[in-house]
Amino acid sequence: MKHFLISLLCCLALAATGVATAVQAASPQAEAAITASAAQQAAMQHELTRLIEQFGDGIAETYSENPARIVYGNFFDDHKNDAVVLFNLEGYGGGNHHAEFIAFFTELEQFDVAGKRNRPYLLVAVTKLGERGWRSFDFNSASIKQGAVTLKGKEMASRDAMCCPSLTITRSFSVDEFDHIVESKDGKLKRRITRP
Repeated sequence: MKHFLISLLCCLALAATGVATAVQAASPQAEAAITASAAQQAAMQHELTRLIEQFGDGIAETYSENPARIVYGNFFDDHKNDAVVLFNLEGYGGGNHHAEFIAFFTELEQFDVAGKRNRPYLLVAVTKLGERGWRSFDFNSASIKQGAVTLKGKEMASRDAMCCPSLTITRSFSVDEFDHIVESKDGKLKRRITRP
C-alpha cells in the first residue's frame, strides 16, 4: 500500500509539472513510442528531480519554453523500458545562462537485499547537450531509432547573437559499450566532443 501511495503521489506531481513521458513516432523510420507504467513514470520523475538538483546551483530553474521530457525505449539490448531524460536549466547565478542535458537510464530488475529494494532505474551516462552561445535542441522533436535518440535543434553560426543560434541541425545520441554518450551526425558516430 505504501508503494502504491508513493507512486500515486509521484504520478500526480508528474501530471502537474507537465513533463512529457513518452515520445511519439516522428517518422516512419522512428520506432513506436513505449509507454511506461505509472510506477516507472513516478520513478523517472524522481530521477529527473534528482538530476535538476545535482546540475543546478540552487538558483537556476527549468526553462518552461522547452520543458523536460522523459522518453522510454530500448536503448540497451536487454531492456525495453529504458529511459532518456532531456532537461535544461537557466538562470545560473541569477544570470541568463542556460544549459541542456541528456541522461540515459537502464531499467533494472527489481529485487531485495538485506531488507532494501533497489531502484527501478540506474543512471548510465549523462552529458551537456547545449548551452547559450553553442546550440539548443527542441526536446519535443525527440524520436527513437536503433537505440538512439534523435533531436532537432539550432547551432550557432559565425554571426549569430549569443541568444539566437540559427543553423538547423539534427543529432543522434546513444551510449557505447563503455557507457560513453556518443553523438552522431549524418550517420557517423563520434565520441562526445567539447563545444567549439
